[in-house]
Amino acid sequence: MMQEIKEVKAFLFAKKESLTKQVLRNSIYSFGTNLIAKVGGLIFTILIARIFLPELFGLYSLVLSIILTIATFTDLGINTTLSRYLSESLAKKEKEPEARSRFRFLLRLKVILSFIISAILFLFSSFISNFIFHKPELTAPLQIGALYLFAISIQGFFGTIFYPLRKLEHNFISEALFQISRASLFLVFILFYKSSVYKDVKIVFLILTIATLISSLYYLLVLSLKYKKIFIGKIIPIEKIRIFSFLGWTIILSTSVVIFGHIDTIMLGIFAPNEFVGYYAILLSFMGAVAGLVSFGGVLLPVFTEINRERLERGFKKIIKYLAILAIPSAIGLAFVIIPVIKVIYGPEYVPEAFYIPIMITSVILSLLVIECVFSGIYNSLFMAKEKVKIPAKVMMLAILSNIILNYAFIKIALLYHQAFAIFAVALATFITRYGNLITLANLAKKKLNVKIEEGSLSKPLIASLVMLVFLFVFDYFVTMSIFTGILMIVLAILVYFVSLSTLNKI
Repeated sequence: MMQEIKEVKAFLFAKKESLTKQVLRNSIYSFGTNLIAKVGGLIFTILIARIFLPELFGLYSLVLSIILTIATFTDLGINTTLSRYLSESLAKKEKEPEARSRFRFLLRLKVILSFIISAILFLFSSFISNFIFHKPELTAPLQIGALYLFAISIQGFFGTIFYPLRKLEHNFISEALFQISRASLFLVFILFYKSSVYKDVKIVFLILTIATLISSLYYLLVLSLKYKKIFIGKIIPIEKIRIFSFLGWTIILSTSVVIFGHIDTIMLGIFAPNEFVGYYAILLSFMGAVAGLVSFGGVLLPVFTEINRERLERGFKKIIKYLAILAIPSAIGLAFVIIPVIKVIYGPEYVPEAFYIPIMITSVILSLLVIECVFSGIYNSLFMAKEKVKIPAKVMMLAILSNIILNYAFIKIALLYHQAFAIFAVALATFITRYGNLITLANLAKKKLNVKIEEGSLSKPLIASLVMLVFLFVFDYFVTMSIFTGILMIVLAILVYFVSLSTLNKI
């Protein structure tokens, strides 16, 4: 056993790595980074949710959604452009001057843009709070959030560099520093300040800002010690027209992706009380956490950039096959366990009996978005790598417009019955438009790039997942549930799934 472990370690960390080794090693680091992010995010969210309760937690979630939506304008596709063109430069023999020139050009754009957008948010926070959301209590958190906005923008840029460098161990360490810092700082405020202070939402965004700066300092330290040639040295003229052409469509796509991810929460905040935003945010955070664990779009963008034709088609099919094995059972399993898990972790306040039915239905709909998130990320990376970013950008713009229309229509109809059904309304609108976006991308990838999903890649994991779901219902019916039996149920369900999948593969 020890010999096998040594062989695997030697394969993953060999000095001369093949493309397959690099993808595998960085995928492991990417998974580890996502795992730390999701577990740390879960712990931090539990701390806030337990202390703030639904109303204040809803306020926090609304402010965070506003900040992350505005954050798209501090990026405007610059991070993706950096990853794509730095990967291209590093693949060349004479790589350093071009890579350095492209990096410094995009860095200047990033800093200037981030400062301008953050300043605008700070100056207009009162207007946003009072005249758009009619909630004056948003003003102070948004002002502190402007600092957080600048910090996450710069952190994201430096973190992106390590994808084309294929050194994702640094992203792993940086994420760990961020998660440890924000949880520790929050606990310090709880221990040393009165409840009237630490129950203030703006304090949370101050903590997030400090933790993000600590994470960014780690990136800067590594770059200055190990990769200083990216910063220092001679620069050469770069093809700005080509970069701006790619950047233009990437701006549309990246902006659209984030807006698409937060428009439901924002519209819910406009039409419904804060506590319903809190219920919805908890469900959405679980979906995002699970999807993040099985998503590897950032890792694959540099890889897709370097391969073409038959290798691209073979590589795409393998990626979809393996991700389907993870994504489909994750989505179906999450739909089954999400409500009892929320009750245990966050407390019954987040699943009140009076609103159980709409919350339960919403949880199922959002859980199934795990599959869409994973596959859409792969398709977006594929189109960007081949400089066809305008295709997903146009599709996403149409999806956003459809989402806004459906959200508004469904919310208005839901409010005729009860405010609680507003969360079901936005979930349904999001589900329809997201899967519509995915199906359109799949059809266009087949036509434009000659890549498609093999039928067995989806059908076998789906059938095995349904077998697993039947087991979950039977186990829940005959066994009295507790934390121990719940963990046992999940472990056995995973075993049932893989046994079923193995049996199907032999048929």
